[in-house]
Amino acid sequence: MKKRPKLIPGETSFIWMLLVFSLVTLILACRISGFSSASSPGAFPMFSSAVMLVSVVWIGGRSLGGKKDGTQSLKDEVQGAAKAVVPPVFLMYTGLVILYMFLIVPLTFLPASFGFLALAMIFLRGSSPGKSLLISGLTIGIIYLVFHYLFRVVLP
Repeated sequence: MKKRPKLIPGETSFIWMLLVFSLVTLILACRISGFSSASSPGAFPMFSSAVMLVSVVWIGGRSLGGKKDGTQSLKDEVQGAAKAVVPPVFLMYTGLVILYMFLIVPLTFLPASFGFLALAMIFLRGSSPGKSLLISGLTIGIIYLVFHYLFRVVLP
């Protein structure tokens, strides 16, 4: 008998979400045109969603029999999955990208991009603050020269 692997935090919830998504996709695919023929508009969506549903049931059946890693409640499982899947570095960088999106209109492209590049390099510890400012300045300068003079694109 094969030994079942230990479940990763959040794996059970993810399998159930995939199962629901697959069922909804199959229902919506059937509503496109029904299964009147193999060349009907809904044939490929129904086939692909059926393959997805069968895959989720097969993989879920193998995985859900595995040993839990000590999580007792849904709250514990969600917290464990959040720690495993979404580390703090990811959250901080995502916040930096969102800030860049909001600042690109009032600051315009060049200053917002310069700030984003510099902060991203500093935050991700790729270089020292002075080096990241230099690299960001050179990068933005090259982007400006290439797009403004070579391609004649007006930067926002």
